[in-house]
Amino acid sequence: MMVALGILSIIILVGGLFVTIQVAGSGDKKYREETKGNVRRLSFIYAALFVVIIAGFFVYLRWFV
Repeated sequence: MMVALGILSIIILVGGLFVTIQVAGSGDKKYREETKGNVRRLSFIYAALFVVIIAGFFVYLRWFV
């Protein structure tokens, strides 16, 4: 059950990152310039969340299974 939840979390995380990048790529030139910093910050948040999810998954497997 926990493996399925871990995989689901990773799928949602990757999907969110993909959608964020797609939305940032659309729009006019001014919109793209204004959102460049926001997309960079969101990408860092997604990367950090990915690391936390993976670390939590391994901690769970190591100590609770």
